[in-house]
Amino acid sequence: MISYTLAFIGFLPGMLILSEPVWTIFPGSEGGIEVLMGLGFILLSLILLKLTKNRGFLWLVTGVYVFALLYFTLLTRHPMSESVTLLTPFATIRNAISWGDSGIIIKSWINFYALIANILLFMPAGYLLPKLFSRTRHWYITIPVGLFISAFIEVTQLLTKLGCFDVDDLIANTLGAALGYLIYRTLLK
Repeated sequence: MISYTLAFIGFLPGMLILSEPVWTIFPGSEGGIEVLMGLGFILLSLILLKLTKNRGFLWLVTGVYVFALLYFTLLTRHPMSESVTLLTPFATIRNAISWGDSGIIIKSWINFYALIANILLFMPAGYLLPKLFSRTRHWYITIPVGLFISAFIEVTQLLTKLGCFDVDDLIANTLGAALGYLIYRTLLK
C-alpha cells in the first residue's frame, strides 16, 4: 500500500516538472502520451481508492486530479490571438472518426487522441464526486455537475483565449463523467 501511495504522490511533482504540454515534449506522439497518462491515473487512483477507506487519501487523490485537470486545460496553454468557438455538435468528433463498412475509421489520429483524452479527463470526476459528496451519489446530479465543470473550463478557455470553446469537448467531457459514474456504481460503491 505504501508503494502505491508513493507512486501516486510522485505523479504530482512529475506534472509540475513539465512546463509545456506533454505533446510538445514528445513530438510525433499526437496525443498518445496524454491518453496513456490519463489511463494510468485512472487505473492507479481506482486501485488506491479500492484498497483504502481513508477519507484524507480520497481528498489527496481529488487534489491531484484537480491539478491535472487544470494543468491540461489551462495552465500549460498560451493565449491565442483571438477567441475561437466551435458550436456545431459532433463536427470535431466527425473530424476524428467516421463509420465505414468495417466499423470505425480513424480519420485523424490527433483529433482521435484529443477526443479520447477529453473523455478520460472527466472520468475521475464521475467517480470522485460521489465518493466525496453524498448528494452526488445519483447519476442525475453527478453527470450535470460534470457538464457544469466542463462548461466552466470551456468558457474560461474562451474568455482567456487559452483555448477554444468547443461543444464537442462538452459532449466528450460529459460522456467521461458518465463513464466515471458507471465505474463508481460498479466498482467503488
